[in-house]
Parts: sequence; structure tokens; C-alpha cells
Amino acid sequence: MDLLDTARHIEATRAVGARVWRMAENRLDDSVPACPAWRIRDVVHHLGNVASFIHACVEQGAGEPEFTDAEMLPDDRLLPWAAKEWDRVLDRLAAADPLAAAWNWSTQPHVVSFWPRCLTHEAFVHGWDVADAVGQSLTIPADVAADGVDEILAVHLAAGARDGRLFTRTGRFEVHSTDTGDRWLVELAAATVHTRAATPGEPRDAQIAATAEELYLDLWGRTRLNLEPHQRHWADQLAAGAPTS
Repeated sequence: MDLLDTARHIEATRAVGARVWRMAENRLDDSVPACPAWRIRDVVHHLGNVASFIHACVEQGAGEPEFTDAEMLPDDRLLPWAAKEWDRVLDRLAAADPLAAAWNWSTQPHVVSFWPRCLTHEAFVHGWDVADAVGQSLTIPADVAADGVDEILAVHLAAGARDGRLFTRTGRFEVHSTDTGDRWLVELAAATVHTRAATPGEPRDAQIAATAEELYLDLWGRTRLNLEPHQRHWADQLAAGAPTS
């Protein structure tokens, strides 16, 4: 697939972040069904800390920065702080050399260009959580959704395998985004994974096909596609946040 560029990531992330702050206003104590231990203030606090951490990674360059999450602020200060951290990191990412050194948690190159994408999906996944909590809907644009599916299949799975994640069902599994036309082939062994673009009709052990947004929300654990049991086993094994052992 054609990955989104930094400008598109920043545009999408800035827009959804602004909407999150609006939805969260006067609703900070509402529970978040997608994250049962959290209230909306916890989502806002998390997003502010994510922005601060990414800023620290870009500022430091090589090597993981020493970082401690900011403490929870009183409600009247929380949203302004999170919005300020959000704008600060987006401005920094927009101005940075995308090939400059910046630590990240993945097996991908440790350069700045990793972080705009990561922040986009933090924003949309948790933006969806807040919208769901306040009884609204948040549409994931097809290009953003396909990019997020790719991040799970090509980035999260590889990092999980490096960290000891074991795969109980092995073989070749195709994920097909019906509206964007993107296809991924995930080749799993017990402790290794390789993800690449799939060619229509090539051999596979199973497949799931849905719109990019439907795949995104399923693989990020927010909604569930109506799948056959063997497809569900595969999809759950690929999902973000699946256990490492």
C-alpha cells in the first residue's frame, strides 16, 4: 500500500485531536466502555503524555529518553495542558527532518518519520473511544484506516515477535481492505512473522475482507467483525494488544 506522508498524518491528527478536546469538555468523569478502567479524563491524560513522550524522543534523537508521565492535573487544567502538548509535538514533527535519528519501540528504523504515524493512530483509536463514551460517532477515513491496519500488521506484529510473542496458529493469512484495495499477506511461524503486500489469488490458509475502517476497529479491539470461528482465531491473533505468550 501507499503509506501516508507526514503532512497527511499531521493534518489528520491535528483535526481529530481538536475534536477529542471538544467532546471531552464537561464530560471528563464519563466512563469509557472501550477502556473499562478509564474515564475520559484518563484518555485525555494518556494522550497528553503520549505527545510529551514523542516530543522527548524527537528532541533527544538516538537512544530511549528518560521520561516520566506527568501527574494527573485538576479537571480545569487537564484539557488545556493536553491540547498544548498535542500542538507542541505536531509543530515539532512538522518542522523536523523525517530522517533524523529518534528512538522508537519497534523494529523499524529509529528515525523521526516513525512518530507522526504512531501519533495518528493513538489519536484515532482513543478519539473513537471518547466519541463512543459520549454517544457520538467518529469516522476513520479510509486512507487513515488502511494505514493503521498496516501499522498493526507490519509494525506491531514484528515488535511482538521480537519481544517473545508466540503464534498458536501458523501459516499464511490474507487481510483485504475492500474499499482501498489494499491486501496484506501475513506469514506466521511459531515465533516469527513476515508481512508483505499480497497478490490476488496467491495461496493462503485463510482470509478476512472488510472495509479499511471495519478492519481497523476490529484489529485495534474496538468492534468485532462477524467472522467464521477459524477467521476469528486468526484475526484475534493479529490484533493489537494480543498477549505475548
